[in-house]
Amino acid sequence: MRIWAPRFLLIAMVSGLILTFGKRIEDLSYQTYLQNLRMNAALELSAIREQFEIQMVDRVLRLNQLASALSENPDMNQTEFNIKAVDFLLQSNDVVNIAAAPDLVVEMIFPKTGNEGTLGLDYRANPRQFPKVEEAMNTRRGQIDGPVDLVQGGRGLILRQPVFTRRGSSNALEPWGIVSVVLDYESFIQSISNEALTDQYDIVLRERRPDNRFGAELRLGDVGALSRDPVVMTLNIPLGIWELAATPIEGWPKHRPMYLWHWTLRFLFAALVGVGLFYVLRLADNRRAAETRLTNGIEALPHGFVMFDPEGRLVAMNRRYAEMHGPSSVVKIGVLYEDIVKSSLDKGIIKDAVGREEEWLEMWRNRPLDGSLDPEQIIPDGRIMQTSDRLMDDGSIVGLRIDVTELKRAQQAAEAANKAKTDFMGVLSHELRTPLTVILGHARLARNIDRLPPAKALEQALEAHPEAAREIEPHVDALLTQVTGMMARLERSGDHLLTLISEILDFAKLESGSQTLQPELHEVADIVTTVEDQMRPMIEEKGLAFNVTVDAGDVYADANRVRQVLINLVGNASKFTKEGSIDLTASVSEDSVVFSVRDTGIGIPQDQVSRVFEAFHQVDSTSTRQFGGTGLGLAISRDIAEAHGGTLTATSVPGEGSTFVMRLPRGSQQAAGQDAEDTPRNLVA
Repeated sequence: MRIWAPRFLLIAMVSGLILTFGKRIEDLSYQTYLQNLRMNAALELSAIREQFEIQMVDRVLRLNQLASALSENPDMNQTEFNIKAVDFLLQSNDVVNIAAAPDLVVEMIFPKTGNEGTLGLDYRANPRQFPKVEEAMNTRRGQIDGPVDLVQGGRGLILRQPVFTRRGSSNALEPWGIVSVVLDYESFIQSISNEALTDQYDIVLRERRPDNRFGAELRLGDVGALSRDPVVMTLNIPLGIWELAATPIEGWPKHRPMYLWHWTLRFLFAALVGVGLFYVLRLADNRRAAETRLTNGIEALPHGFVMFDPEGRLVAMNRRYAEMHGPSSVVKIGVLYEDIVKSSLDKGIIKDAVGREEEWLEMWRNRPLDGSLDPEQIIPDGRIMQTSDRLMDDGSIVGLRIDVTELKRAQQAAEAANKAKTDFMGVLSHELRTPLTVILGHARLARNIDRLPPAKALEQALEAHPEAAREIEPHVDALLTQVTGMMARLERSGDHLLTLISEILDFAKLESGSQTLQPELHEVADIVTTVEDQMRPMIEEKGLAFNVTVDAGDVYADANRVRQVLINLVGNASKFTKEGSIDLTASVSEDSVVFSVRDTGIGIPQDQVSRVFEAFHQVDSTSTRQFGGTGLGLAISRDIAEAHGGTLTATSVPGEGSTFVMRLPRGSQQAAGQDAEDTPRNLVA
């Protein structure tokens, strides 16, 4: 426990420093948060400031216009005044009245109805309003006063503008009186307020006089906002300087959001740091035990394990690796990796290097450590070991020697079984095709039974006995028709079976690598014309249009194999198209020939397009039942295209049709002039 006491003290000190630092961060974060709130409040409240300035400036300007009219026409009568005032009233629905007071006595007012009590008002006799009126006359500046209790009842906001006129020969300005506009306080407040903001803030608008005293005051909330550190904005209007002061209705927050959660995280962080320190201190004690366990684990591996440092010297291995090289091996700590490899080459345990040791060693020296050169070794007891070396970040090499003896035996057995299967498929296809060819030959002869000698002899016999011919001929004709139909169906089924057997045989040759190409220079039109002549009767018999377009040009290819692909593609298009057309196009460019087969058939689902070239694949089981086929035709066609150095691709829209495109390189004139006895190209599936 005495050993751990200083460590616990260290953990406590570090945790305390973290919490102290966290307190400082929290204080700074709160100040930043509060400043952001005030800034956001100022931005939001600018809407009220703008509305106040717009509304007030509009009314002040029109008040100045009215004052100017009185200054120019000091003898204006009530009717003329009404004409001027009605325009003001129509443009502002919060105007209670507009009054003109020559010599500070209200003599004209509009509208008169409801404001009769104001007529004859002598401002000098009104102690509530006279100081403001007198101030306006003395300063010759307009002013805003309010809210005040109006003579006619209610509360109002009064806009006053002194009027001066020029009289006498001196043309000096003399006081005429004052003109005032009374606004309904509540209506004006409503016109400048914003419900979304007044629900959040207590807002006060007030006039700030040059002596820093405050005059008129508009309240959009609790006046107590002025004592809660409000956001203050200055408003400039023609009748003076105003301030907008506002605070949130609930006051400024004492803490930023998730205050407790942040402190919880700080305490958790301090605790985690403490636990981390404790863990690090424990790691130092556990390191030796971990190294021991690692050594034991490496020794327990059933495979050989080895590690070399960046200079290529052996730094670690297990017993299994040492046993692989025998008791007299050079394998020991500190030996160079290359010396171990040379020893293995001398013993002949690297089968890929036998007979070419120097060449293989040079390849090994320049090898990429990515698994591309992981040779197999046959150790003295006959087992096969797969080497696997990988480069680590620090330049060291770590390797495994894995016993793959059983795996290699299983692989060899599988390859032998696959070869036997391929050979069997090839033999079976050959054996089936020979008798089937004979059957088809006899079926074709029987389909034309009326041309055979016995049929002609029967016809002559009937002609020789006309009395019996009339009764027998209908039966003979029916028999011949039935036999012809049966033989036609037999021939179609036989041709279909022969096609399936040919596909299986081709696929078997592809798998075994025995299928070859015999490329020569051919006209593209010759290849396509043969396909057209063979396929057109079948297509037109289904009532489909067959459109063929061919560019002039040649291609260096195996014409029979290219025809095989095109016949397969056109045949598939015919099978899966009930109505519409099939387009066969061959376009020739400088370096390639593109064969395209497009149909208006049922199409292929998008999730199946990429799989149509897989061997034995059908889009769904109903395709096999409805249209037949082995699912090998497209796989064989793709391999033929790729053996030519080309591609075969497909696109399709379900319900609209499919397009198959085979792109082949044209080849060169030099290739066309090669000797016919050159080695043919193999087709490999």
